[in-house]
Amino acid sequence: MAGNVWQWCSDWYRPDYYARLKSAGVIVARNPQGPDSSYSPGDDQPQRVHLVIRIVLLVILASISSGATASGQQASASPPKTNPAPTAIPLAEVPLKAQSALDSLQETEADVSRAQSSAHSIARTVSDLTSEIDARIADDTRLLTTSPSLEELYRLKLGWRTFNVRLLASARELTQQVTSLEEQLGRLEKSNKFWQATLQSAKKPETPPPVLQRVQSVVDSVEHTRQAIESGQMHVLALQSSLSEAQARVRTTLSSIEEAEIRAVQHIFVRDSPPIWNLASTLGREWEKHSSESFSMQLKASAAFTKRLPYTFLIHALFIALMATALHWLPRRIGKSAEGRPISTAFTLSILIIPLIYAQAPRLIHAIMGVVTLIPAVVVLRRLLLRNAYPILNAIVILYLVGQLRVLAVPLPVLARFIFLGQVLGASVFLVWVLRSWHLPTEAVETHGRVWRTIRALAKIGLVLLPVAFLANIFGYVNLGNLLAIIFFRSVYVAAMLYTAIRIIEGLIIIALQVRPLVLSRAISQHRLMIQRRTCRLLEFLAFLFWLGLLLNFFGLLTPLIAITESALNTNLAIRSFNITLGDILVALIAVWASFLVSKFVRFLLEEDVYRHLRLASGIPYAISTMLHYAILLLGFFVALSALGIDLTKLTILIGAFSVGIGFGLQNIINNFVSGLILLFERPIRIGDVIEVGGNVGEVRRIGIRASVIRTADGSEIIVPNGSFISGQVTNWTLSDRLRAVELSVTVAGDSYPQRTAELLKNTAAAQSGVAQEPSPQVYVTNFSASAVTYQLRAWTDRQEDWAQLRSDLSLAVKDALAREKIAIA
Repeated sequence: MAGNVWQWCSDWYRPDYYARLKSAGVIVARNPQGPDSSYSPGDDQPQRVHLVIRIVLLVILASISSGATASGQQASASPPKTNPAPTAIPLAEVPLKAQSALDSLQETEADVSRAQSSAHSIARTVSDLTSEIDARIADDTRLLTTSPSLEELYRLKLGWRTFNVRLLASARELTQQVTSLEEQLGRLEKSNKFWQATLQSAKKPETPPPVLQRVQSVVDSVEHTRQAIESGQMHVLALQSSLSEAQARVRTTLSSIEEAEIRAVQHIFVRDSPPIWNLASTLGREWEKHSSESFSMQLKASAAFTKRLPYTFLIHALFIALMATALHWLPRRIGKSAEGRPISTAFTLSILIIPLIYAQAPRLIHAIMGVVTLIPAVVVLRRLLLRNAYPILNAIVILYLVGQLRVLAVPLPVLARFIFLGQVLGASVFLVWVLRSWHLPTEAVETHGRVWRTIRALAKIGLVLLPVAFLANIFGYVNLGNLLAIIFFRSVYVAAMLYTAIRIIEGLIIIALQVRPLVLSRAISQHRLMIQRRTCRLLEFLAFLFWLGLLLNFFGLLTPLIAITESALNTNLAIRSFNITLGDILVALIAVWASFLVSKFVRFLLEEDVYRHLRLASGIPYAISTMLHYAILLLGFFVALSALGIDLTKLTILIGAFSVGIGFGLQNIINNFVSGLILLFERPIRIGDVIEVGGNVGEVRRIGIRASVIRTADGSEIIVPNGSFISGQVTNWTLSDRLRAVELSVTVAGDSYPQRTAELLKNTAAAQSGVAQEPSPQVYVTNFSASAVTYQLRAWTDRQEDWAQLRSDLSLAVKDALAREKIAIA
């Protein structure tokens, strides 16, 4: 390298180097004075420039050459790194190390045994899945050639996606096992090298035989464990290969289904089949040729499903048995929805778990389960509906059975079209009858009016969709007709099932509210109807969301809608340096709304169930509830601020900065707020007290955050700021007790006997209804003269609300008593 560089530099430095480059065409001479001027490349100035360039390049190349030589010498000086040979274990440590190694090998073999057991379980699962895939792939592939409807494609896609998910789960487990076996094999190879080296060093005459045997046993155990790991690894790899083949078949089928679905959507308004009058002659040939084959394929697929998931039917039966037992032994009957029918009710409730446990079932099992749950659901619905609604229920049952027959006949497209036309025509005729002749009895309008209006609305929608679907199918637009009819039928079926489930759950809630420990709650016992009504509204709202989700998922719109909603909620709204999203705003609003609900619910429970069992002074329950209300709202406010991404420390600083301005601008409001807190804690005024403030007398109805409400005797309500109670003079007639004095001034003629008149006034007041016996009425002489004597009658009453009426009644009673005794009133 250095020799080449120096050679190049010496050539560059030679005087004739420039001329040789020019003659070779590498350098072209330039004449700065024009083409006609005399210019020679041997002039002094270009030569000086070239000389300087040569010197600079010479220095640079010399430094590069020296650096390269130094690095080369350094590289040659450092020897290549080699892996050190395994070090033999000292003979003194062999017994202890050998025992530790044997224990580790036993654990490894146990792990390998568990992995093999898991692999065998996965192998059985994959075998069952493969068998079911083999049983269904022929029928489903043949179904794809018949231009199936979007409903059938949706069912096929769900089933094959479930296969794909199961296979992916098994593939992940196998991958984890392969990784674990490889790691164990690597650790075993390292251990084997050390023990082989130890064995070689132990083969000496002075080595005790027990030590040599111990080392040999460890080496043999390592070899045995290695063979077990390699055997398990080969088994798992073979299983992965078969699993990959099954996954490839599932992916191919899913791709075919998705392509058929895309074609069906794109050609929804395109004629995809001949008109119905051109197919009447082919119906018999189709039945003879494909009916037995289609039925045998469905039986085969059902048998494969039953073999792979044998406990599915057992789980279904166990759920029904448990529900029926619980409904039978409930302390009270569920009422109209399940009276004497626990088994039917249990069968109907099992509708809720059918989509979960029969998600992968073939068409035949779906149809059988639908019929099995339909019959008890009809029994329950007949007890929920009025008698004149039985024709609607019977029509729904018939249409559902015909629909299941059409699903089974999907591999026979011509037969399926004729069944579809009969179903749609029958449903259209029945809907016309519902709108023209079916009416709700007058006595049931209040209780079943909403159901009746819903049925009529569905009937009107059906009379728009079903005739269009009928005509579309007749003229060969099969996919369009199927789609319109499926929208209506599926909506009706799901709505009927959800209505049944809601009514049953409502009955169960009624029972739950009447048994211990809920029946011991006064909040529930006193407000049972309200709780039932609100719970039913919540169930109906959830049922509507479930129905809407099923409908959107059928059209493949649920996932895009969720994605669009998430994208909209995650949209960033930048306000200068502050970033916020719509989702943060929504969470903040929900937090504030939830804090109001929680506060209302907590105060409701305290007032109904807690305060009644505690001996609290008057006004304390209201003070506790009010403070809890403020605390919960404050907590919800802070949660909302956190959801908005506002730093609470910065908020504290901001509040401190504006505290002075807020204090000056809102001093009256803050004064009233603090005064309200003082009223709640000190309790000089309580809810229900009769007070006099500012010349107004009334009962305290509410102590709010800014002002309090006082209801006067004439029915008007006065709003008094809380600061007036703290800074002004307030008369509380009921602060210590509920007694209030009723005073009357009576002036009689001077010739009457004073003692007799005083006793008469006392006895009259004591006999008056509403006057307290303790303290007893008192009479005082306040003024007297020769012609008249003035008495002051003072009686007490605890009926604050009737104080004015009692004073009036007592005045009349005194007048009548004086008149009877012929004592003249002056």
